[in-house]
Amino acid sequence: MHPDGRQPPSDAWLALFPSPLPGASLQGLKPTDPKLRDISGAVDDPSSHAAFFNAFPSLVWIADAQGGCSFVNQAWEDYTGRQLENELGVRWLESVHDEDRADVDGVWQEALGFRRAFEAEYRLRRADGLYGWIHHAAVPIHDETGRLAGFLGTCHDITERRDAELDARAKERTIRVLADNVPALIASYDGATLQCRFANNAYARTWGYTVDSILGKTVREVIGEAGYAAISPYIQRVLKGETVVYERPIRDSEGGERIIEATLLPQIDEAGRTIAATVMINDITRHRMAEQSVRESEERLRKFADATDEGIIFHDRGVLSDCNPAILRLTGYTYDEIVGTEIARYIPPELQETVMNNVRMGYERPYESAINAKDGTRIPVELEGRVMPYKGKTYRMTAIRDIRDRKEAEARIQFLAHHDTLTGLPNRALLMDRLEFILAAAQRRGNFVAILFIDLDNFKTVNDSLGHAAGDALLRVVANRIEDALRSADVVSRLGGDEFLVVLPELEHEQDAVMVAEKLIASVSETVPMEGQSLSVSPSIGISLYPRDGTTVEALIKNADAAMYLAKERGRSNYQFFNERLSQAAFHALTMETRLREAIKHEQFTLHYQPQVRVDTGAVTGLEALIRWPQEDGSFLEPKEFIPIAEQRGLIMAIGTWVLRQACRQNRLWQVSGLPKLPIAVNLSAIQFKQKNLVDVVERALEESGLEAQYLEVELTESMLLEDTTGIARTLEGLKALGVKLAIDDFGTGHSSLMHLKRLPIDKLKIDRTFVQDVPGDPDDVAITAAIIDLARNMGITSIAEGVEKPEQLAFLRARGCEQMQGFLVSEALAAEPMARWLARRRGEPLTSVQSA
Repeated sequence: MHPDGRQPPSDAWLALFPSPLPGASLQGLKPTDPKLRDISGAVDDPSSHAAFFNAFPSLVWIADAQGGCSFVNQAWEDYTGRQLENELGVRWLESVHDEDRADVDGVWQEALGFRRAFEAEYRLRRADGLYGWIHHAAVPIHDETGRLAGFLGTCHDITERRDAELDARAKERTIRVLADNVPALIASYDGATLQCRFANNAYARTWGYTVDSILGKTVREVIGEAGYAAISPYIQRVLKGETVVYERPIRDSEGGERIIEATLLPQIDEAGRTIAATVMINDITRHRMAEQSVRESEERLRKFADATDEGIIFHDRGVLSDCNPAILRLTGYTYDEIVGTEIARYIPPELQETVMNNVRMGYERPYESAINAKDGTRIPVELEGRVMPYKGKTYRMTAIRDIRDRKEAEARIQFLAHHDTLTGLPNRALLMDRLEFILAAAQRRGNFVAILFIDLDNFKTVNDSLGHAAGDALLRVVANRIEDALRSADVVSRLGGDEFLVVLPELEHEQDAVMVAEKLIASVSETVPMEGQSLSVSPSIGISLYPRDGTTVEALIKNADAAMYLAKERGRSNYQFFNERLSQAAFHALTMETRLREAIKHEQFTLHYQPQVRVDTGAVTGLEALIRWPQEDGSFLEPKEFIPIAEQRGLIMAIGTWVLRQACRQNRLWQVSGLPKLPIAVNLSAIQFKQKNLVDVVERALEESGLEAQYLEVELTESMLLEDTTGIARTLEGLKALGVKLAIDDFGTGHSSLMHLKRLPIDKLKIDRTFVQDVPGDPDDVAITAAIIDLARNMGITSIAEGVEKPEQLAFLRARGCEQMQGFLVSEALAAEPMARWLARRRGEPLTSVQSA
């Protein structure tokens, strides 16, 4: 019983809202519907059925008998971001758009006064601060005695529908603006009645109407009996579905004769019937007068074409219609053989698309191409086209210039500028250009490049004894032998005299250069028969390596030259590596190893943490732990400065285990202190992934710290997928079984197989910062980044971008659908305490934890 003694209503009203409730609403219910009486108790006391209304997917709004809002469900609160206590009474109107509030309140007061259903469409402020259009419908609820218990209403978001309506109106206005501003008369007539359905201003004014008064008029009424009789055959053709173009003279308002071109376009329905026809009329009087003037000049053009030495052809849509004698002399064809054929027939296949595109587009600037003569000779030519009237039609005239002499001269000049005239090898200028490109590629890919400086032993003796002609012949033989010993990707150059330089790009190991050096020594040292005797020279080779012995072209050549002199000092006919840098590197590595062992022993490393956030909302989704090595002067060594040496000297296992344990421990401390539960990502090296007990190491770190496995994310590099995939897959499956999340770091920089990616239990792809840093400005990086995002989405893997520093990068990632990001735009990597404060400041903002992710 209620406190006032009324019997509570039965729960039969629940049948109105089946559970679950997708799409349920009050639309279609009338205030007199007897079913509504069963829910009067819920309207009278909505809090008693809050759980039910909160399960309702639509926005539920309940008002009491006095018209004040008494309840809103969870969907309302989620949509508006306002709690129930902020909506009571008339306060719910505060979220209504200023321009709609008075109208909504008026409709509501009227519905309340007459005790009738309430229905309105208005803009309601959403939780994100923007407004969405909703349809609000409410019906009055009465109890068993007929007393008004209140109103029960639901709201549905109709933003898309309203936007579509506004868009349709905008398109309608755009069509009108375009139609009224094009230099043509445009109208549309009904196919059955021939009544006008649309006309632009120009068309209506031409026939003495306005755009409104012409509507409904027939063609006969618009243009008059005489005009209708003239075009009636064309009308019949367009009604049969044919596109019709015709010309006819008309008298203008001043009595002058004009020539118009009319195009009739049929509009066909699915059944193949013409339901409407569009007419477009253009005044072509000036065009016809211009044609007459051109015809008068055609004879002058013909005389010029016959007199010039340049080939001239006329063609219509690629079909030759005329030519001058010069083109016949150039190609060897007769006039009858060439006229009437397609010009593509005379263009080499690989050039046909370019030429025909230029023809179709009316391109009028000179460009180089080639034609095939009758005897099959390929002739380089320069083509220059013009579109012009000729013999009563519009043709394209093309001038064809023979540029064989010019091309041969250009090729010779180009070759001499970049090649050694004696051996034909690239000269120093070309070598420097190629070497700059090779070093840039090696920097991006992380490969080695070897520079081999070759000097021939005792060559001066050959020159002095047999003369320069014999010496030149010997140099040509040596040049050929060097080329034969190299790969196609390698570069060889003659620097001058008896000095050669060889560049070996894309080396995986430093010692790869040794095999090439040994091969060159054996090949060059073979005897050369010359002038009745056998000559023999041997090479001394100096080797420098990028990046070990230098990162610039000048430094690498200088160091290779120094190593070559070392080879001569050590007996000639051998190779030597540049060793000054080697000794320095060895000393540095030894010093770094000693310091690393001390740092490991005394745990002198520290971790910095960089937050990862959602691209669309900025909500924090996790952290990445990054190792730093503090120095005595207060600076920090980055991982790239000591991790490679740690891997070489067998110290990476100890460092990696420390990072893993420290990251787990710190994350658990943050969680215990009340900060949000977020996953923390840890980078593991390839060597760690190869250890058979990695899963046990990770499990032990989790147990020691008390951190749940779902809050740990392990990152591996893309290149690891190319190694022992069976062993890697087994390790990843083991980590996945623990509940640890898996991510591929620096994705896109390696050459991993998508098949490997598909088979492995990867949760996240991290887009390398080298691709992100130049978006959206660099088209290549835009394409690569977008492809990785699409790949991740299609495979159900989370995508995250690294190194996001600029708002325009964020805007690009958001537009492409990237899910997460990290970088200086959000925060730099911070030590534990500053990061804790950073997270605490974000406490009031939306945070995404694993449970809610």
